[in-house]
Amino acid sequence: MNCIFDRWAMKLLRSAFSALVMTLLLAGCAAEGDQVGNPVVRPFQWFSYANGDDIRRDCAPGRNARYRLIYNAIYDEQVRTYDILQYATSGTATQTTRVLRGSIGVDWLLGQVTGSGRGQGGSSRVDISPAELGAIEQALIKSGFEQPAIRGQILHSDEFYWIAMVCREGNFKYYAWTDRNADVAKLPFRDVLAKGDQTGVPFVEPHVPVVFGRSSRYYTSGPDSTYFTMQVGDNGLIK
Repeated sequence: MNCIFDRWAMKLLRSAFSALVMTLLLAGCAAEGDQVGNPVVRPFQWFSYANGDDIRRDCAPGRNARYRLIYNAIYDEQVRTYDILQYATSGTATQTTRVLRGSIGVDWLLGQVTGSGRGQGGSSRVDISPAELGAIEQALIKSGFEQPAIRGQILHSDEFYWIAMVCREGNFKYYAWTDRNADVAKLPFRDVLAKGDQTGVPFVEPHVPVVFGRSSRYYTSGPDSTYFTMQVGDNGLIK
């Protein structure tokens, strides 16, 4: 039994080491949507992803329109991301939805060892019609997206908030909602996005989180808990 356990432990260590090597290779790159699903890479690229660095890089007239919305339902519990790509040539669009947890969980580690692909959430990709995309745009406008970003706004990882960013015809726009400037549970675009969400993962509803302390950048409220903040600037996050 000990030999079997030792072999399993060594396989886990090798998998973790391989993941770490890949992390170091990717850490210096701007985050792409597909990479953010990897919990090992995510801590190194989350800021870039949440700031839309990849969208900004390709934002130019005549290019594909891109939308990204992020729902932070306490980072260690659930994060939902919605990446929408509208093709400039056809007007058709796809919505990629991912549900994840910020920290690396046992399920993900076991998936690397067993090859089962077992993870911490789910993902789906569906085609959406121009009418559905228009409904998302109208819901964003109704939610106040066209207002200037709130400079100095603090996004706490252990709270509930939404971020949205859009690039259309070379124009990039960024906005965030917390319980200090909106009713996070009732923002209109949530229901519209749900129509293209086929992950099957239940939505974590906003509630008052239990905060144990914020005396440092990172604090521990449990074995896998992490705390950090991001600050909004004029049209994105302050680096």
